[in-house]
Amino acid sequence: MRAHSAPLAGQAPDLHRRSLAALLTIPGVMLLAAGCGGPQPVSTSADIARDPLASLDPAIWNARSAEELRGLSIQGAAGDLGSWADLGADDSFVDSTRDLLTTFVSAAYLAPEDLRGLDDEAAHDHISKNSPESWQDGLRTAWDDGNRLFYAIALAEPFRTVGRPAIAADWYRTEHEEGPALALGATVAWTALHTESRAVGVFAYRLGIVAKLEEDGSAGAAELRMTIHGLDGCGITENEGLLVPALADDEQHRDVQKATQEEVLASPHISLEELLADESALFVENDRTYLTCD
Repeated sequence: MRAHSAPLAGQAPDLHRRSLAALLTIPGVMLLAAGCGGPQPVSTSADIARDPLASLDPAIWNARSAEELRGLSIQGAAGDLGSWADLGADDSFVDSTRDLLTTFVSAAYLAPEDLRGLDDEAAHDHISKNSPESWQDGLRTAWDDGNRLFYAIALAEPFRTVGRPAIAADWYRTEHEEGPALALGATVAWTALHTESRAVGVFAYRLGIVAKLEEDGSAGAAELRMTIHGLDGCGITENEGLLVPALADDEQHRDVQKATQEEVLASPHISLEELLADESALFVENDRTYLTCD
């Protein structure tokens, strides 16, 4: 299935028929479909199952924080792109755009402890203040339509994140609609813990951002696409948009965890070709890695 319209405003998220992929564009934000201060993430310890992200190859998972994500070099030579000829080849030229995108990614996906305990409107305000001004209408629509789960990692009780996120990311110089653009492809994975059963598993967000650049290197119109994995859509519906990782000891949840490991975590990097493709298979919902409601 491909992305389709979100439910009517005011409804709780119903992932029975909702796409697991989302698209946000700026300016003139268009949302096709989407996908708390408080306690800190739970530390990995000997009394729970081994952190499934602990064995990931750091050469592939090349960041663990917003600072490390921001510090990655940009791929692609400016001299090979005609629209970049007069813009400069130094990474610092696009500092403002990278700062802007990193701030959003950090608030939405890298710091769930900041959202724990916040009500729906407070969560919106937190993400909104850390997002580009021209994304505001799209985020408001996402919240009103019950789609905040795509733009804010806030877990239902009694789940907690463990340690730090694992990030596999690439920044690219590129061209989009005949103009210069900066692209970011990233898979953000978290270990999740059910604090009562002590069950441990993973969930992940796959992100693709393509931002057109102004002459000074600042961001112009941009698109954000994402898919979500390792989660229980029925549980999310029951918890009014708060995330429920698929950690139950049953066949369906075990299958979701296995598929997330094999299909998302095993190949986390997103190529420039996939970021630019209008019909990329990476940004189509995957029922194997996400438990939908029947």
